[in-house]
Amino acid sequence: MKTPTRNAPRAPLLKPAKGGLPVYLDPQSEREASRYDHPILSREGLLAFLGEQGELLNAERIAELLAYRDAYRQEALTKRLSAMVRDGQLLVNRRGGYGLATKLDLIAGTVIANPDGFGFLRPDAGGEDLFIPPYEMRAVMHGDRVLVNVTGHDRRGRQEAAIAEVLERRRPRLVGRFDERAGVGIVIPDDRRLHQDVLIPPGQQLAARPGQIVVAEVTEPPSREHPPIGKVVAVLGEKLSASLIVRVAMESHGLPTEWASAVVQEAEQIAPAVSASEQAGREDIRQLPLVTIDGEDARDFDDAIYCARSPAGYRLLVAIADVSHYVRPGSKLDAEAFERATSVYFPGFVVPMLPETLSNGICSLNPQVERLCMVCDMQVNRHGEVQKSRFYPALMRSHARLTYTRVWQALGEQDAETCAALGSLLPQLQTLHALYQVMAKARTARGAIDFDSKEVKFKLGAAGEVLALQPEARNDAHRLVEECMIAANVEAAKFLSKAKVPAPYRVHAPPPAEKYQDLLDFLREFKLRLPAHAEVKPGDFSKLIRQVRERPEAMLLQSVLLRSQSMAVYQPECLGHFGLALSAYAHFTSPIRRYPDLLVHRAIRHVLAGGNATDYVYSAHDMQSHALHCSQRERRADEAEREVDDRYQCAWMSKHVGSEFDGIVAGVTSFGLFVQIADTGVSGLVHVTQLPNDYYHFDPARRELAGERRGLRFRLGDALRVQVLRASMEERKVDLRLVGVDRESEPPELPSRSGAAKSGSRQPVATKRTSIHPVSGKPKAKRKRSR
Repeated sequence: MKTPTRNAPRAPLLKPAKGGLPVYLDPQSEREASRYDHPILSREGLLAFLGEQGELLNAERIAELLAYRDAYRQEALTKRLSAMVRDGQLLVNRRGGYGLATKLDLIAGTVIANPDGFGFLRPDAGGEDLFIPPYEMRAVMHGDRVLVNVTGHDRRGRQEAAIAEVLERRRPRLVGRFDERAGVGIVIPDDRRLHQDVLIPPGQQLAARPGQIVVAEVTEPPSREHPPIGKVVAVLGEKLSASLIVRVAMESHGLPTEWASAVVQEAEQIAPAVSASEQAGREDIRQLPLVTIDGEDARDFDDAIYCARSPAGYRLLVAIADVSHYVRPGSKLDAEAFERATSVYFPGFVVPMLPETLSNGICSLNPQVERLCMVCDMQVNRHGEVQKSRFYPALMRSHARLTYTRVWQALGEQDAETCAALGSLLPQLQTLHALYQVMAKARTARGAIDFDSKEVKFKLGAAGEVLALQPEARNDAHRLVEECMIAANVEAAKFLSKAKVPAPYRVHAPPPAEKYQDLLDFLREFKLRLPAHAEVKPGDFSKLIRQVRERPEAMLLQSVLLRSQSMAVYQPECLGHFGLALSAYAHFTSPIRRYPDLLVHRAIRHVLAGGNATDYVYSAHDMQSHALHCSQRERRADEAEREVDDRYQCAWMSKHVGSEFDGIVAGVTSFGLFVQIADTGVSGLVHVTQLPNDYYHFDPARRELAGERRGLRFRLGDALRVQVLRASMEERKVDLRLVGVDRESEPPELPSRSGAAKSGSRQPVATKRTSIHPVSGKPKAKRKRSR
């Protein structure tokens, strides 16, 4: 992905003004004039203007050169320059001079910290991460946006960076445990990536006692001279309980907990039913038996489908809730939706992107009520390929709210009672299933990667305790809906790419080279192969997944293959989707819960109305900024959801201390084995002290832990029987021990290097302590620079 400055327009044209002062002609003047009563030079224009200068200029000098004499334009210029500094396009020096970040060889990005004190810069423009050494990390925290200089290369050949400027500090709040040391209050962050404790000055601890879980707010960020300083703003409790898990995650990740009154008022002003005036200019498809198919616990329904046979194959309609009709640019609703950017889903609880009056009401395709929608109407041939499509706004009525379970009972199990209950809808579902089967063949033919994953579902009690944990397998009901959504997403991307209107595309790049090499090393232990990085295609992954599907360690192998992939992001360029083996892809089908989908809807509506890029409300730079923001918010949601799932897994395992399970060795290290427990998604550590008594030697090349005396060998993929020893929600760790193998008497303790016995040591490992990555198996030093 290119930075805005690399895509900057040619320098503004210069023409003399009456009084001799120059006037710069803005290539985006029409757009700026449509948005502001007193327009100033656009971001693109300012980048080109400053690029022409041979020196850094302060705001006063820029205003003078641009002939901005009135206070309004001068203030607008100052605000725009500040925003460009915040976004990493410009840098301002200590004398107030503004210059292009790219001309100063600076790279903007987000700090990704490691618990060991070092970190990485994830560049806004994409590409390889840059290593940030511990000394530089002292002045920043995980999540800060910064500008860096490249200073050289680290020992692994990666670029090393020094921080030049902090553009934007991470959210100030964090969750941790309060403590006192030498009379000074501190908060030890729960997130281990926040590698510095927060100092709490006297009088700022809010009556917190040592050991309590608190919410702290950083009031003074860290510097190279001192750690972060803050205050306690809430005391959550004495210890982490299951009922606090979601609250802690929301506070830790800065998720919103309430709606602003202005947002609620706007939402309440929207009529709960479709009016006659809103129906004008829309195609009426109420007679078509569109249905929604979702999980049993779904409460908002943003997509409905209809399928019928046609002379050339099939007609497929994907109707999506027309959120863009209700949430308009510039509204309080839109500002809040943009800030949230995505709904966040926890077990039994949702942090929605839109207020429930919209997400569960007028914007939800509830059954037997009229709703506004945006339709992707496709003609699909008998080979499962979309031949043509068109988009249009419509008026619809969902004829049924179906679940994956009911649809599968009818189509897969052919349950007579379910089929009878579906009545006239059954033939359409059968046609839809037939369409899915040919689309699935087309998907296989193009080589799309199909990870046959199982989603783990938690059943919670009234107090938030975990009552059950059960994996939910996917079936054709899930897959047929997914294929319909993918088809509509592809057509949306093609439509917007052809129209050349700014929009966010969903981009998934091939696996990073380093991750891919780790994967090749891992697969070699199972006598499996993939092509070289430069030659690998999605179909190679698909072929490998089919090859291992029936193996005992299939779940482990698929998990490692998945983790080797790049992270999908939003970008303003249509660069394709590696995993789906598609050249064009966007998100069109979930505007209730994803802001990029809402942006795609707005772009489509703009084109349908005869608009183009020059008269669109969003510029190319706006879209780049929005895409980055949405990608960051998506990562925040993923991290919060993963944290909650991990802790609920630990809560569930804590109820099974002493229980035994079957598992697969997922990682081998010098200090023990990481074991993935079958059908749960839970992983735990069998420490070397919980193995049968022996002197164990770790072979990093073979990813093997071998006993010297008894000849026991443990390798990746081995099937083991384990017992749960301990599960900690706070540490998100599960400790296991090996069962089914006799334990012998303890060997004598090894002396320490000083000659004295090490107190409490039970690890009879006679080799140098070298650990490996639990997935890749690559050797790493004690302070390996990895995430």
